[in-house]
Amino acid sequence: MHLLVAFLGYLSLFFIYSLFKKYVDKKLAFFITWFFALNLLFVLYSTNYILSDIPYLFFASFTILMASRYMEKPSFINKEGFWVIFGLILSYFTRYIGLTLFSGLLIPLLLTDKKNKFKKILFIGGSFLFVFAIWNVLKLLNPTRLSYHFKQLLLVDPYAPYKGSLFAQPFNLFLRFIEGVNYYAVIIGRSLFFYIIKKWDFLSEALNLFSIVIVLFGLWLNFRKNRSCIFHYYFLFFVFFIVFWPFREGERFILPILPLVFFYFFTGLKAIFGLLPNKISYFCFLSLFLMLFILNILSFPNKKYSYQELPQSLKHFISLHKWIRENLSDENIIISRKPTITYFYTNHKAINYPFSFDPEEIWREIRRDNVKYIISDEFSYETYLYLMPFLYKNKDKFKLLYHVQNTGIFEVKEE
Repeated sequence: MHLLVAFLGYLSLFFIYSLFKKYVDKKLAFFITWFFALNLLFVLYSTNYILSDIPYLFFASFTILMASRYMEKPSFINKEGFWVIFGLILSYFTRYIGLTLFSGLLIPLLLTDKKNKFKKILFIGGSFLFVFAIWNVLKLLNPTRLSYHFKQLLLVDPYAPYKGSLFAQPFNLFLRFIEGVNYYAVIIGRSLFFYIIKKWDFLSEALNLFSIVIVLFGLWLNFRKNRSCIFHYYFLFFVFFIVFWPFREGERFILPILPLVFFYFFTGLKAIFGLLPNKISYFCFLSLFLMLFILNILSFPNKKYSYQELPQSLKHFISLHKWIRENLSDENIIISRKPTITYFYTNHKAINYPFSFDPEEIWREIRRDNVKYIISDEFSYETYLYLMPFLYKNKDKFKLLYHVQNTGIFEVKEE
């Protein structure tokens, strides 16, 4: 799995370079691509983690490149068009945020003055929406799971649903926007100046502000130059969505558009240095680029974290799963705070528990999915808040099968 993620990550560099050289000179496209290739975030997520972000980057960068070539073709049915549709579908099935890629690509097609642009929009849009509709009709067969992500987006706090909807408290929409912008401005600053910020934290706010200002300037500049550029609108849709998304999961959500962030940053810097005399401009831009390039390499972690360095609560959680794998049949469903981890370690189907103070809501989940076992962990605040009071209140209906310290697995007794 690590090899697959790394393979997709480094192959995506070819698509990114091929795309950038269509809009800037080859040298700058090459430098930006290599800056991304040696960036701490890309290296970590390509080699250390098994997550969907790098596969999504691969499919999205491939799709954008094919879309840029499709725009240049006079016909509306061709191999590039089929590749675009294929890439859009794979991007969407990899990450739901692939919808922003679909929306972002349709606008440049609309703005182009090429022949058959409406046929192209109908061909691409209709084909993708046909698959999208089939998938969502199939989801209707299981209405209890319908629009789960959309419901999370509209909550003030997904970990505390009782706080209500954003629309019930409109000020929270503005608050989430401000928090989201600030959050990702910090991440963009760190992605460019991680080594400096790590060494001299007092410079962080200035460097974060500098980074976001240059990126926005580069975006504005490129937008003015080419309004039908294939990725401008995708970038804006993507940023808008993650800013409003209620979960903040560090750098991983910005990773799929990090090449575009670097593209806007360095094209913006080049334009600013271009106001100077030619030789001075070239020297200043190259010096700053080389400095950031070296800082990229210095940012690499000097050690790989191991199981022994995990907190005790997580060690207990993993140890419990080893017992489950060896002692319980994998035909039964488990409730777990981290169902993906439970499935990975035990091969049992697993689901999360509802974040609710209402015991009946948790019981409905148990009955609906015929849950046989429930894991109570030590690391999650939500377990202490929602699950443990439920287990204590209904303790006569559960049997403790095994525990490691305060992490245990309970069997649901037959009613």
